[in-house]
Amino acid sequence: MATPNTGRAGPKPSRGLSLIEILVGLVIGMIGIVVIFQVLAVSEDRKRTTVQGSDSQSAGSIALYALQRDVQQGGYGFGGADTKEIGCVVAAYNSARATQNFTFRLYPVEIVQGAAGAPDTIRVLWGNANYSVSRRAWTAGTGSSSAGVPMKRIVGGRGGLDYGDMVILASDPSLAAVTTDCALIQVTDRPAAVAQEIGFDSDYTFNPGPPADTLGYGATATPYFNKAGGPVALAPSFTAAAGFVFNLGNQPRQTVWSVAGSRLVVTENLFGPPTIPDVEAGDGIVDLQAEYGIDRNNNQYIEANEWTVTPPNNAVLPADLTQPCADNPSRSWRCVRAIRVALLARSSQWDRTFCSTNPQWTSGDSGALVRTNFVMTGVDGSADTFGGCAETPPSPNNWRHYRYSVYETVIPLRNMIWGTAP
Repeated sequence: MATPNTGRAGPKPSRGLSLIEILVGLVIGMIGIVVIFQVLAVSEDRKRTTVQGSDSQSAGSIALYALQRDVQQGGYGFGGADTKEIGCVVAAYNSARATQNFTFRLYPVEIVQGAAGAPDTIRVLWGNANYSVSRRAWTAGTGSSSAGVPMKRIVGGRGGLDYGDMVILASDPSLAAVTTDCALIQVTDRPAAVAQEIGFDSDYTFNPGPPADTLGYGATATPYFNKAGGPVALAPSFTAAAGFVFNLGNQPRQTVWSVAGSRLVVTENLFGPPTIPDVEAGDGIVDLQAEYGIDRNNNQYIEANEWTVTPPNNAVLPADLTQPCADNPSRSWRCVRAIRVALLARSSQWDRTFCSTNPQWTSGDSGALVRTNFVMTGVDGSADTFGGCAETPPSPNNWRHYRYSVYETVIPLRNMIWGTAP
């Protein structure tokens, strides 16, 4: 009888994964990777937009603060000037400046309007005198300064006028005169023998006291701002024998604020490049607009119809100066009480899917405060030829694919208000 085989069958061979299963797993993995990278891309794009928007806001706020702080100092040292002295052309000289002979206006703030809506330029002039020196009269003195030019006798004493101070000599503004001649000189001498006179030599070193600095002032300093021959050498029309003096201190400033290369930059004009180079006050600033606030009706308040881009005209003055801010289209600079400023900041992050509307600022030049479009250009400064956001493919030069912030403020000219209040 045969015995049955009760042994166990051997194990079946392992077959593993098929090619189809591997491909399916690979597809699932690739889909997961695509989803992950998509989420990461969207997250990073939103993060960059948020960060760039924050940077733009910070840059705009800091730039406006710096500009506002500078404008508020405008007029310090000559806020009490006469109606006809404000706005006079000051003949000046600086031997250390790239352009030694130059002129500037005796304006606390001057707005130079950009052509066809281009960014404006703001010039601010202020002094830094350590002593409060009001408008004082001067006459020709008894001594002689550089090249035989007579010293100036300060009526009432020379207190507050120190070595190295830069002062503006203005001719006596009579009612019959239309303009006033002005010149910038630097005090180099306070003769002990005559306590009412100051000298302004061009070849005379003086001792202003503080240690040497980067501008050349030190134990023995050179009067860079005095030209041989005196004011007549600066301006041949300056032949007045009497007038008034304004003290700007030993380091006054005429700062020039402008937009260049998507930056708000400030330049110093009196000392001038290359002595003091341009300084960046804010990055991402693409436009600057400003207007004068002129108190035409003399009520010490800038109303909605008293904002304008047209500067006062001191060359055309009414005969009656008893009401210096009467409603007159050609009033003097004594009527300017404030300026309105608007800065436009642009984010550096380009967004191909975003389409910005035209940024606006509040302008009063039309006689009422209305929202007004900024004149926009391409990112490279070229004319806007896109017409919208429908271009294919989206262009990084199209200003609409960026985000914008507008910063506006009204800056009172406090030194002019305090110096000319009735």
